Amino acid sequence: MSVKTAVGIVNATVTVNPAFLQEIKDSNLDLWRTRDEIHACFESIEPRAKVASQLVRLLDDLRDHLALQFALEEAYGFITVAQELAMPEAANAKRQHCALYLEISELCERAEELQYRGLAAEQFALIVEETRLFDARWDAHERLERRLADRSCSRASL
Repeated sequence: MSVKTAVGIVNATVTVNPAFLQEIKDSNLDLWRTRDEIHACFESIEPRAKVASQLVRLLDDLRDHLALQFALEEAYGFITVAQELAMPEAANAKRQHCALYLEISELCERAEELQYRGLAAEQFALIVEETRLFDARWDAHERLERRLADRSCSRASL
């Protein structure tokens, strides 16, 4: 990306703003609580129909919490910097927000459709498996952001 300034055009890209990124993560308690509740559904001994219904609701909640989380992270957790200060992986992490949001949205739609058709309990294992796969990709994304924040802090202390 090029940014036009008073002195000319500067190639710019993104890096993380580690303090804001961590603050955003720490302050969205509903997001992490919802994730924990989803994980609890995986191990629940309640009737499948009840847990399936709960999981569908929690997935909807997770989608909404992630929309807010990603919007805040993109607005305050990533900053545009000159090319020489950039962290190439930061642009990738930022792009992952869109892919993850689309994935959770599609998962919610499939789960809601199964619930609407009365098949959520019958297809519970499928919903759980797809949710676990999404969770693994989201977890990898979170680890990437943590590494970027740690690296950014290390660079700042040099």
